[in-house]
Formats: sequence, C-alpha cells, structure tokens
Amino acid sequence: MNWRAQLVPDLGAATKAPAATLPPPDRLHPTIRALYEHWLSIHPASGLPGRQHFDPVAVPRLLANVWLLDLERDPWRFRYRVIGSALVQAGTPVRTGDWLHEVLPDKAQRAGMEALFLQAIESRAPAWRRGAPTIAHDRFISELEVIVLPLARDGVTVDNLLNATVFYWQAR
Repeated sequence: MNWRAQLVPDLGAATKAPAATLPPPDRLHPTIRALYEHWLSIHPASGLPGRQHFDPVAVPRLLANVWLLDLERDPWRFRYRVIGSALVQAGTPVRTGDWLHEVLPDKAQRAGMEALFLQAIESRAPAWRRGAPTIAHDRFISELEVIVLPLARDGVTVDNLLNATVFYWQAR
C-alpha cells in the first residue's frame, strides 16, 4: 500500500470528511514522520486508535516532542494532559493540566491552533502544519512543525489528540 493510501486507514462508513493533507514523507521531519507511522501501526482493524492503544514505551525517542490533549465538546475546550520536555525547553508557556483558553485567553491568538485541532477532529485524520509559532516560545525559534493525530477510545468519537512538535532554531 502506498503512503498516501495509508493516510486514512479504513475507519468505517461513519467517516466521510476529507483527509487532512500531509506532505510526502520525505518532507516531514523524522520525528513527525515517526509518530505518524506509529499512529498508523496502532490502528485497530476499523475505527481510530484510542489512548489505550498508545504505549509511550514503544516510542521513547519521540517522547520529548510529544504532547497530548484531552478535549471537551460544547463548547470545544482543550486541556494539556502531557507536555514533552522539548516543548518545555523551547519555552512553551503551558503546564500539564492547563486549558488552552486560559493559556491564550485572546480568541484570535489561539484560533490557528484550534483550527488545526478541529481539522483533525472533524476529518478524523492527521492534521499538519509548518510555520511560525502561534504562541510565545524562545525568541530563537524561527519555525515549528506539528502533527495532530486523533484518538478515539470507542474508535469513532475523537476524545484525545496525540501531537508532536519539532522546533527549527535560528543561529544564536
């Protein structure tokens, strides 16, 4: 099966949303690609993988860049459940247990992040972005790359987002 065909494994008839677009694998940072490939490998026969399928011990070299969000609906709210050490070292201003809307109370400031999260939730497929940081980080970070991978305990309703971020640093 080719890489593009693997983008959205068989999720059953309930999935009609278009898949999020990822660049070809050779354009993804190796850490981003490795987490995406791991997410594919833990997919059950039908439906999405859930948090119960993700074993951090299986991807120890990725954990510094991994972060996990819990989500609530109506209204949408996102809580940081896990934050990797690379994000802390990069100056990400969040701690485990923080809500996104409390860290970034300005709706316009968090809109890009929420749009990426909602893309993954609604499409039930990976969402990806590379560009300037949308929240304050170390001033020497010129770009970041992030992948958002939906998880669903019941295989259908997304209830967590498994993410990885890598940072591109300017020379100091």
